[in-house]
Amino acid sequence: MFRQSDPRDGKQPIKEREGNVVSTNPNRSAANTPSIIGGDVQLKGNLITTGEVQFDGRMEGDLHCGSLTIGESAEVTGSVVAETVIIHGRLKGTIRARRVRLERTAKVQGDVWHEIISIEAGAHIEGQFVHVDNPLETAPGRPVGAKPVVQPAASPASPEAPTNGGAPIRPTTPAN
Repeated sequence: MFRQSDPRDGKQPIKEREGNVVSTNPNRSAANTPSIIGGDVQLKGNLITTGEVQFDGRMEGDLHCGSLTIGESAEVTGSVVAETVIIHGRLKGTIRARRVRLERTAKVQGDVWHEIISIEAGAHIEGQFVHVDNPLETAPGRPVGAKPVVQPAASPASPEAPTNGGAPIRPTTPAN
């Protein structure tokens, strides 16, 4: 799908995988060189890198990166996982990031799991904000994408479980 040549010889692909674009070049410092994806790019699949990404195109898939900026003309459908996320454009999906900044032109449909959030006046959001200490994990020690731990329901004999002889408890309304 995508092919990147090794800068040492210009012939061998660094990494190619169906549906995913993965940055694996050991000679490139992710902190120095951001990946810029232009407005004319349409991507189907996942983009995974440890570096910085400026995304201005259209995408159906998940983005996992160190830092992400979604440009004003960009449209992304999928989940985003990053240390820092800045959104100017459209995102339909879940965001999990330590720092999230929604600019005035941002339009987000989905839940935002964050440690720090900033929302500029004019930004649109349809979803929930969830403040957590480490949004890059679903639970302490559990990476994003891991199946959630299901807690067993409280038994009627336990002190925290309400009892009513087995009948459902219904809320009561005060009489006037």
